[in-house]
Amino acid sequence: MKLEYLAEGSQDCPLIRLYAFDQPEVLRLRKIAISLSNRSAVSIALQDERGVEAVSSCKLILRSGPRDAGVVQTGPFTFECTLTPDTWGAVKRLIDPFCESKIGGFQWLSDQGEISLLLSRSGSW
Repeated sequence: MKLEYLAEGSQDCPLIRLYAFDQPEVLRLRKIAISLSNRSAVSIALQDERGVEAVSSCKLILRSGPRDAGVVQTGPFTFECTLTPDTWGAVKRLIDPFCESKIGGFQWLSDQGEISLLLSRSGSW
């Protein structure tokens, strides 16, 4: 799975996209969403997860927090996505179809804040 920040190039930018993933990688992403929703994890550095390739050294910390802040930039190519446990549960449900089949297409996982989070098998949207 590639993790990439796109500052411009589309009216949907800025955004972080997760793309070029296989079934085991998207299943791991769903497992991360589950762990953030049930509070068995509070913070996960996505770029450190097995199978994640950080394009241009992009870093994304996924956090479970008291409010939905969405994705915020904390440094050059460094970001945090903070959502409530309930919202992480909703994110898990958005990831489910990608786990159940090799469907194409895309899904916005978060649009809170100034930077959106996109899941796309091919990278397009």
